Amino acid sequence: MCTASLNCASTARFAAQVPSKLSFGKSAAVGAAGSLGRTSPSKSTGSRDRFEVTAGKMKTRKSAAKRYKVTASGKVMHRRPGKAHLNGPKTSERKARLSIESAVGTSQMPLVRACLPYAKL
Repeated sequence: MCTASLNCASTARFAAQVPSKLSFGKSAAVGAAGSLGRTSPSKSTGSRDRFEVTAGKMKTRKSAAKRYKVTASGKVMHRRPGKAHLNGPKTSERKARLSIESAVGTSQMPLVRACLPYAKL
């Protein structure tokens, strides 16, 4: 077992087995990172048949993007629940109160940040 040194034999054998560049098809090169991500044409050569592996993009959850709005000051606003249907027995004051948007609480902010990675929070 080699725990303290990075230059031991088992590490060297493992490093020798991992290729630094992989090629797919005719003159295509993949970056040494080897991560799964989006591919984009190489900007340096201008060639259409050379690709580099880049990191994956964060994705916005569209259902959350439709439900939350970010104000200029960075607060996240949402509609209050309870006014979509069965409004007959509710008083007009209650329906008016449910029409006002409210700010997302501090306990919910980590969840909103995860759903909206590009929002200015």
